[in-house]
Amino acid sequence: MGPSSDHPALRFLRRRLARGVPYGLGFTVAFVAVVVALWGFLELVDAVTETGDVVRFDAVAHGWVYDTFGGNPDLGRAVTWFGNNATLIGFVVAVALGLVVTRRYWAALRVVAASGLGGLVVVGLKALFQRARPTEQIIEATGYSFPSGHAFASTVFYGMMVYLVWRLTERRWARVLAAVLGPVVVLAVGLSRVYLNVHYLSDVLAGWLSGAAWLVACLLVIDVVETRYRSGAEVREDAARPPDAEPQPHGTPMETAGR
Repeated sequence: MGPSSDHPALRFLRRRLARGVPYGLGFTVAFVAVVVALWGFLELVDAVTETGDVVRFDAVAHGWVYDTFGGNPDLGRAVTWFGNNATLIGFVVAVALGLVVTRRYWAALRVVAASGLGGLVVVGLKALFQRARPTEQIIEATGYSFPSGHAFASTVFYGMMVYLVWRLTERRWARVLAAVLGPVVVLAVGLSRVYLNVHYLSDVLAGWLSGAAWLVACLLVIDVVETRYRSGAEVREDAARPPDAEPQPHGTPMETAGR
């Protein structure tokens, strides 16, 4: 029995697990990552709103973080700066402008869309859950606590930087450096919020999970849009070419990501 006689469900599954094709294995893994992150976030929502165990967990976590990093508020302030709104807005603008100047328009769109719209997402989540912040803060922070905006925004931006480095360069040292520094910064920013007692650890975990889900979802959507746009552009280019012209090779979105 040949492949053409396979059940449609088997052909669909085989396509989703194939490497190097649109909506193949990479798309499937990313989709599963979004689902897992959202499931973890919803589990935290349930813990925060329905049970008292999370209160003890947050208290123990704050004590552990504070004891581990010692009584040095200046260090906490310095680390948390990398997740401040003003800091990340400046980084987003600088990176996006740099990508536009180098004509990497799709990469610039990814940065602006993920971080810009992500800010609205986290504001909406805070307004939805309306969890009060911890008392006895080391630095003053206002607004609602769940999820942590610093954890969400740093996950989205620094996660995007890791993604772009891996997509736009084949230099191994750059990829390794990004893969190490990105998660370290995200982890440090989140823990700094617990250290400064402006967030509970459950807020930070929720920020990491919701930020990861939002980042990957944005990448999936923009990849779909880019793939369809490039396919349409190739069709129009072929239609406009004289019949006797030499056929031109078309790169995949991955190969042309830097354009």
